[in-house]
Amino acid sequence: MSAALRFGTSGIPLSSARPGTVHGIRRVRELGLDHLEMAWVNGVRMSDASADAIASAAREHDVTLTAHAPYYVNLCGASDIVARSRARLEDAGRLGVRCGAQSFCFHAGVTATLRLKRHVIDVRAELTGKASQVGSLDEVLAWSAAVPGVLPCVDFSHRYARDLGKHNGYEDFAATLAAIETRLGRPALDRLHVHIAGIEYGPKGERRHQPLRETKFRWRELLRALKDQRVGGWVVCESPEMEDDALRLQRAYKRMK
Repeated sequence: MSAALRFGTSGIPLSSARPGTVHGIRRVRELGLDHLEMAWVNGVRMSDASADAIASAAREHDVTLTAHAPYYVNLCGASDIVARSRARLEDAGRLGVRCGAQSFCFHAGVTATLRLKRHVIDVRAELTGKASQVGSLDEVLAWSAAVPGVLPCVDFSHRYARDLGKHNGYEDFAATLAAIETRLGRPALDRLHVHIAGIEYGPKGERRHQPLRETKFRWRELLRALKDQRVGGWVVCESPEMEDDALRLQRAYKRMK
């Protein structure tokens, strides 16, 4: 039997009638999606009571949660910068657990060995969209293999942009999944955190996210590879048309035999 793969939006759906994650969870379920990634990219500002309300709504509507930690994390800079970066990751981990999130990802920046207080949540370094940025597939897998508790967040669109249009076919996607399994074992594919969006790139890599209808990124072939390799976990759509494209991804995946 295939592992469960859930599809959802990066942040509160644009069509949500009211702001806030609780309303976003309800809207995700109304749309027929079953996942939501909390976009904490500019900081984590939340009371424990708000986190508890989010956890309750997610349970009620059977919506799984992940989170995206703040963008600016540098674990190999000046001591005050490292301290603030660790605090941001600690906040994301603690509040993620309280919300009921199962995974949170972060952009590694310049990285060093990451040690967090033990939280019951996956800590995931994200594959980045420019060759000048730390966070190639090899680096993300190396950190995951070396540091207990760290796993990859595989943004396949970023890899396509980072490598200037390469890694854009079924065989490329299947090879990426095989590399993850070889390095980290089958459980890494049973519980994989995936980002997908249409994407535009230039000479230096990622420029901007695009709707799936505008992109040359072969997302259907990626879905086929995920299906064939029986990947489980969460697919987060980061398209500008995020709920429409999340539904497009989910429907295309479910039609595949």
